Amino acid sequence: MDYGQLKEEIKTIADIASSVPERFRDKCFEALLQHLLADDVSAPAVNGQPVDKGFAPVEKNLTEKKARQGSQKPKLPAQVRVFLQKTGVTEQQLWTVVTIEDDEVHFLKEPSPKKIAQGQLEWALLLALKTGLTTGTLATDPEEVRSICQDKGFYDIANFTRNFRNAAKYFKAGLVSQGDPQTLSSDGQNELGALLKRLAGAEV
Repeated sequence: MDYGQLKEEIKTIADIASSVPERFRDKCFEALLQHLLADDVSAPAVNGQPVDKGFAPVEKNLTEKKARQGSQKPKLPAQVRVFLQKTGVTEQQLWTVVTIEDDEVHFLKEPSPKKIAQGQLEWALLLALKTGLTTGTLATDPEEVRSICQDKGFYDIANFTRNFRNAAKYFKAGLVSQGDPQTLSSDGQNELGALLKRLAGAEV
C-alpha cells in the first residue's frame, strides 16, 4: 500500500472511530489501525498490487453496530417516566403507539371513536404525550388540537370550545381556543394511560 492510499485508509479509520462512544474511540482506532497494517503486510498480490482483505468487513460490522445503536429507543423524560409508572403503562405499550424518528414523534396507532367530542379529547391527550416526549412536559396546545382534529375528521367548529369545557377535569387549567398550552391533570394522565393501553391492544 503506497503512502497516499495509507493516508486515506487512516482517515477512514479515524472517521469510523469517531462514530463510537468517546471512551472506546482510542482503542477502536488502534485496533483498526493494527488490522489495516497487518492486512497490508500479509495481503496477497494480484497483478503486482496488494489486495487489502478483511478491512471492509470490519467497517461493515462497525456500521451495523452503529445502526443498531441508532435504532434503540431514546431515554424518556422524567415526567413521562413518572406518568408511565403512575398509570401502569409499559414502555412496550408506549412504543407500540408512538415512535420517534429524527426527534419527531409519530403515532403508529390512532384513535377512532364514533363521537367527534371523544375524538377531540383523545387527540388532545395524545398531543400532550407528544409534547411530553419532546419537551418533558405533558401539555396540550388547543390550536394544535384544532389542526389535527381537522386533519383526522374530529373537528366540530360549533362545539370545539364546548367540548374542551366538558373535558375540563383532564387539564390543570381550561383549554380555550387560541389559548395557552395546558398540562394534564391527574385525571388527564389516567385517561391518557387508559387510551394508550387501548391503542396498544391491552385490556383496561
